[in-house]
Amino acid sequence: MHTFKKALAIVAAGAACLSMAACGGSSNDSKSGEGNLTVFWWGNQQRNERTAQINDMFMKENPDIKVTGQFAEFADYWQKLSTNAAGKTMPDIIQMDVSYISQYIDNGQLLDLKPYIDNGSLDVSDVDPNILKAGESDGKIYALTAATNVPVIIYDKTLLDEAGITMPEQPTVDEFEAVAKQVYEKTGYKTNFRYYEGYQLPEYMLRAEGKTLMEKGKLGVDSASDLQPYFEVYEKGIKEGWHMSPETFSEVKIGSVEQDPLVYGTAPERMSWCTFRYSSQFAAYTKLAQNGHELAMATWPSTDVKKSNYIRTSMYWAISATSKNKDQAVKWLNWYTNNVDAAKVMLTDRGLPISTKVLDAIKSDLPDADQKALDFQQNVVTPNSSPANPPVPVGASELNTKIYPTQTEDLCYGKIDAATAAQNVFDQGNAALAKAAK
Repeated sequence: MHTFKKALAIVAAGAACLSMAACGGSSNDSKSGEGNLTVFWWGNQQRNERTAQINDMFMKENPDIKVTGQFAEFADYWQKLSTNAAGKTMPDIIQMDVSYISQYIDNGQLLDLKPYIDNGSLDVSDVDPNILKAGESDGKIYALTAATNVPVIIYDKTLLDEAGITMPEQPTVDEFEAVAKQVYEKTGYKTNFRYYEGYQLPEYMLRAEGKTLMEKGKLGVDSASDLQPYFEVYEKGIKEGWHMSPETFSEVKIGSVEQDPLVYGTAPERMSWCTFRYSSQFAAYTKLAQNGHELAMATWPSTDVKKSNYIRTSMYWAISATSKNKDQAVKWLNWYTNNVDAAKVMLTDRGLPISTKVLDAIKSDLPDADQKALDFQQNVVTPNSSPANPPVPVGASELNTKIYPTQTEDLCYGKIDAATAAQNVFDQGNAALAKAAK
């Protein structure tokens, strides 16, 4: 049923290769030779264009270093990186996600950045020590937070205003469901409860209970009943008609901003009034909003929003342990972290800059949508949040890309109920984490 999505992935990957070859040289140029760097990231078109621009800026300031940019959609990215890692041909500089970082650290594939921090090559003097800890393991620093952001529901405020519906800024699960029902009854627009997109939302909901979804070698919950409330939202939504049909998602690239049902589609029954994303993506969605509609943000729903809320490492930058140009790669990473002009190009696409000096310097330059994202993170979430969970253990990617998506899909197609989906995640998740920990 996902044949169309796979075809789109192939097309996207091909387009990515052609696009970046045009603005940064071929991938073959970066495999060897002093002064050649390959930077690899995932993202939408806006991120691709902005990163390509700052790579050009870096090369102008450092004419002895050639930078080749490569990008892919999120799912395709990890498949390609895994292939590169197996062949020991990883790009020099890698965008890294919290779901995967542990396995690359454990496999010895990432460079320890601490010596470069200690000798001043990588300047983190304006970075909160807690942010540095996000990339730390066994006293070494294997990755540097690229930026921070927060989980948000991005929703069509114009649609809700016209229907006379108010979305709470920090909704409980019950309040979110009530809004979803009202929107469907009054407008015909349905809800996307982060369908097919992994463990982040159930993890967020568990934080309200003081529980952790994953620990090393096992799940952090004692029974499947702890996992069931997340699946019950889908079960209610499908039964009552306000959640989107899974068939709709088989026709789009899940995870793509451009094809997200919030901004893509022509009929209410095939579109969503909301999407579960991160604050760094608000500007991209605002740009794509249909018919000039105004978008707004709320926190993800939880039975205790303050316990669930957290400041998130949106993603990391890491350097391959096999890079032949480690010093140049560190120079690029230092430039990306501390250069104000580069930050004025990226703005909040990956999240808020981790350097307080850089963030202060770009605040007045942020467009309206980025200003809203900054305001939401600083004034809504930060005062009402709890410490972030530690990086997820090896094996987390199995839950993220296979177990949770598959059980959600089977539930929405009516093959299983919420209790069965929760039990399957409990059994399969524990098995996957235990196997990965061996």
